[in-house]
Amino acid sequence: MQIGSVVLPDKYTPLDCTYPRPQRSIAVARTYTSVAVFDWGALLPGKEISLKWRSMTKALFDSLDVVYQAGAVVNWVSGINAKTYSVKITSFDGTLLFKGDSSVEYMLDITMTMVIIAEVTG
Repeated sequence: MQIGSVVLPDKYTPLDCTYPRPQRSIAVARTYTSVAVFDWGALLPGKEISLKWRSMTKALFDSLDVVYQAGAVVNWVSGINAKTYSVKITSFDGTLLFKGDSSVEYMLDITMTMVIIAEVTG
């Protein structure tokens, strides 16, 4: 898996990942005596993806945090059905496990949320 310029080693495959598939876009508006239903079909852009890890090194977390803090649209090489998506990271956080020695710092309970902009083809 790769997020932006950061390649995650296999041992840091997320424990949990939203399946990137089109989601139906439907809105309902109540009127005085009825209801109006707007249905734009299934759309992939705008689909929110959540990735979760139990732990990772603070160095890896910091590398991903640079991508998050930059606020740019990046490619996510998902490893799911060999697909790559253009995404924007909307949140990224975790808890620092600190034991007093910065050489062994780890982050726990990491969650990243991103929104799909488009599927990258070709």
